[in-house]
Parts: sequence; structure tokens; C-alpha cells
Amino acid sequence: MYLILVASLNENMKLAGKIQKCLETMGVKSQIINLVDLNITLYDSSKETNDGIPSKILELSNTMKNSSGYIVVAPEYNYSIPPVLTNVIAWISRSNENFRELFTLKCIQLATHSGITGNDVCNAMRLQFSKLGAVVAPREILTTPNKKIEEDSLQRILTQFLSISRKPL
Repeated sequence: MYLILVASLNENMKLAGKIQKCLETMGVKSQIINLVDLNITLYDSSKETNDGIPSKILELSNTMKNSSGYIVVAPEYNYSIPPVLTNVIAWISRSNENFRELFTLKCIQLATHSGITGNDVCNAMRLQFSKLGAVVAPREILTTPNKKIEEDSLQRILTQFLSISRKPL
């Protein structure tokens, strides 16, 4: 089971739906998790001390642990990663002593629907996930209002991602 983690509503959710449909035609199971819908409070060490780790973060961590890999679909915010994704990663990094197991050698496919090119958010996510120990697929899924994804291109990118994620590292 692959997780499609979406850090937005609207166009990025539509892109996630296309990705999930393509995976389904390839016989691959996936689950979309919209990080916005989790409605996680902004990370703060005082909140962690007083209230503990949110139960939705613990559930997400467990789901991530048992997945084959992730497809992260996020818009570009001010040339970087959207706040909801940064916040969820911050909470996940506090979810248990061994949080790196959620990223170490996990394969991640990056995707974005961006108002501009999407290159900056993909570069920022590639850096962050690589530093967390993940194996980030070499090609991104990039769409803009003027550049839609072609079905055959989407299938080729996902086939490459699946090939990487299924090989023992």
C-alpha cells in the first residue's frame, strides 16, 4: 500500500486523484491522506509537553510505518514547502524515538500542481526528505494551470517510482 500525502486542497487534491487512478489501473493499492483535513495544531514544544503528541499524528505515523512508500503532493508556497507539510513533519519527528524509520530508505515520489513551475517546492522537498534518509525518485510530477500531465507520462513516472520502491536497498 502506497500513501499519497496531500498538503493542500483544490488542484493538488485533483492531481492526487489522478495519481491514485493511474496506480489503480496499474494494479497498485494506494490511500490518499489529506494533511489539511487532519487539522493538526501548529507544533510547539509547550503544546507537546502539555498535551502530548496528537492522536492523528500517532495514527499517521503507524500508517506510514506500514506503507511501501509515499507520493507527496504539495503546492509551492513562497518558493518552498507549504506550512501544513512542514508542521506534520515536525510533529512526526517528535512522535517516537525511532521516527526516522518512517523515512530511512522509504521511497518518495514528489508531485505538485503549482501556479508557477513547481521546481522550487520539489527541490525543497527533495532536500528535506533526503536529509531525513528517504530515497527520492529522480523525476517529479509537475503540473501548472498551463501544463497538464499527460497520462502516458504519468504512468512512466509512476512505473519508475514503483520499480525503485520495490527493489531491496
